[in-house]
Amino acid sequence: MIKFFRKFRLKLLSENKFSKYLIYAIGEIILVVIGILIALQINNWNERKKNTKKEYYLLQQLQKEFEKDSSHIETQAWLTNLKMQDGKRIRLFLEGKDNLRADSLVSLLFYNSKALLFNSSTPTYDEIISSGNLSLIKSENLKTKISNYKSSIRAANSFLFTEAHKHKEKYNAHLYKYFDAEIMAHLWKNYNRENRIISNKDLEHFKTDIEGFKNDSNSKYHVSTLIGVDAELNFQYSERINMRISEILDDIRLELKKFEN
Repeated sequence: MIKFFRKFRLKLLSENKFSKYLIYAIGEIILVVIGILIALQINNWNERKKNTKKEYYLLQQLQKEFEKDSSHIETQAWLTNLKMQDGKRIRLFLEGKDNLRADSLVSLLFYNSKALLFNSSTPTYDEIISSGNLSLIKSENLKTKISNYKSSIRAANSFLFTEAHKHKEKYNAHLYKYFDAEIMAHLWKNYNRENRIISNKDLEHFKTDIEGFKNDSNSKYHVSTLIGVDAELNFQYSERINMRISEILDDIRLELKKFEN
């Protein structure tokens, strides 16, 4: 075909039909340009198709990861609320309004000292950012919400980690005046949600000065401080963070529905 067109051009030149040759040459250039544009259009169409498939996959992965975050934050909210209620029972005991058994009291005292911080796990989003593929997700609203969510987690954890651990250290330092620190290791070694109480038999192996702790005026202060920390954590988890996750999941589901049409 190329040989035929070349012969045709040469024939036009040899016959001194330059104007026809020029028209033909321009037409040939136009055909080449059109061919290139069609090829580029096909290539762009294929790229869009690939990117659409990638976006669909990424949205599915993000949905799974944020659903896990949602489940995790609900657990953290439940645990911080449980700790908060435990702290209130300890405070009632210190005020002489609750007759806690020794084994129950010691268990609550040590569980109350643990800070429960939330760590978001969204490897797909982290990979999108590190690889520079954020543009694959078309929804600007969704990208903004996820970015704000990650920023709020970092900011909250930075503050809460500092505050929670500062008060935890003070609480533990006070607690260890009256109880052996080794009780903590024993409790967590044998921990389960159904049975969170150390036995009286096990307590015999540790120092436990319950009356000394009860009569120390600083005990109520430290317990109340941790109740406040847990109340703040519970609010962050059950209200602010959980609400952000719910909004993100709503947006992801909305974007996924677009692929059904």
